[in-house]
Parts: sequence; C-alpha cells; structure tokens
Amino acid sequence: MDLQRISTGIAGLDILLQGGYLRGRTYLVTGDTGTGKTIASLQFLLSGLKRGEKAVYVTVDERPGEILESAASFSWDLQPHIQEKSLVILDASPYFGARSASATEKGIDPQKIVADLGNYARRLSATLLIIDPITPLILPNDATSPSQDQARSLVQLIQTQLNTTNLFTAHLPKMTAQSTAHGIEQYLASGVLVLKSDQIDGKFNRTMTIKKMRGTPVEPGDFPFAILANDGIVLTNCPAGEVSPGDRQAPMFEFFRPSKKQS
Repeated sequence: MDLQRISTGIAGLDILLQGGYLRGRTYLVTGDTGTGKTIASLQFLLSGLKRGEKAVYVTVDERPGEILESAASFSWDLQPHIQEKSLVILDASPYFGARSASATEKGIDPQKIVADLGNYARRLSATLLIIDPITPLILPNDATSPSQDQARSLVQLIQTQLNTTNLFTAHLPKMTAQSTAHGIEQYLASGVLVLKSDQIDGKFNRTMTIKKMRGTPVEPGDFPFAILANDGIVLTNCPAGEVSPGDRQAPMFEFFRPSKKQS
C-alpha cells in the first residue's frame, strides 16, 4: 500500500523520514521550554498552507496575537491565510483562566474538546490540526488518575472523528524522567521528536532526537539543528539530496479574528 506523506516543513528532516509525516497520523514534538516546539509547529503549518491545505491551530499557552508575532519574527505572514479562510487559530487560554471551581472539579471532557474541534475542522474542511501544547488538555484534575487515560481518550477521539493529520507539542521538563507526554509517545503517537538544548563547555548545542516513527524505516538518533532567521529549524547535517526550505462552563475555544490592516 502506497502511504501518502506530507512535509514536516523542517529542512533536512523530510529525507530522514522518507518524505515526511504519514497523512492521517498523529505526531508529537516534545522538549523543555525554549527548545523550538512552537517553531516546529509553525513550520509544519506553513508547509501545509503553501501546498493548499487548510488548518486549525489551537494555542493554549499563548494568545493568537503572540503566535502571529512569533511567525512574523521569521518573516512568515499568517494573516493572508486567515483572511482567505484556510487557517483558523483557536485560543484555549481563556478557558483555563475563566474556569470556575465547579468546572475544575468536573475536569476537562475530551468528548467536548473533540466535538468543538470537529465543528471548526468541518466548517473549514481542514486537513491539518495543531495543538500547542496539548499538555494542559491531558492533565487530569485528580492527581490520582493517570494522565495516560486522559491522553488516550483525547487522542483516540481525535484520530477517529477528525480526518486530519495532527501535530501536538508537549512540555518535557529536564528534571523528570517521566512526563505527561510519556503516555502518548508510548501508546498513541505515530512519531515522537524530542528537542533539546544542552550547554557544553559554555556553548549551547541544539539536538533533535527521533525517538520513534511508526511506518518509517529510520533509526532513532540525535541530529544537531540550528534555528535560523527566515528558515526556522534546520538540521545542520542535512542528508545528501535534501533541499533546505456557574454550572455553565466557559467555552473551550475562543475564535480569533485579526484586526484589519489600515490602508
């Protein structure tokens, strides 16, 4: 069976993955704060938009305006894609800031999340879904409940009810061997990329670890990368042949409409 692949948007990575991510699968980018998870998400997003795909981008920790600014810092303009209705940015941060005590006790309902996402995806005819980060959506409010159960429920619902290729980011603090993302990478994600930034002899070295990649004949390994103006994440040792390019809860998502530019 010929499986369709789509570009990761990261120069040097597509050739390692035999052409990119498998369409319709779920992928996870993990890493500590500041390692480039949002940049990797934006590169995947821009790559898809350029080839005519439509996308839903869910931001949890940052406001949509900050996402636009992050993209603009690399000379990536998302405004035209929003205006052309090929991109919807959903803001989940108000939900976490406005939840009442009663809502907190009830926890986050994966079915509600997927139902809301499905409405936006269907209206847009979206083929790509990015959640940055997914960590708050899979953390159970009851500390005794395993986060893997919440993660499994959410990701399985997304995979069965949305016809999208999914890229999620997740926090991976350096100080812990176990992470929220562990349940996803172990059981659900088709591929896991781990971004690291380590200081060696006073110099910071960035590496991307391909931890797993189902359906792709690639050996797990560490690959150095740089974050460059206009290009974003680029593997510095590009393989040969690669071309670098009350009871009522607050709504889960807030629709973002950018202000029109003044003529």
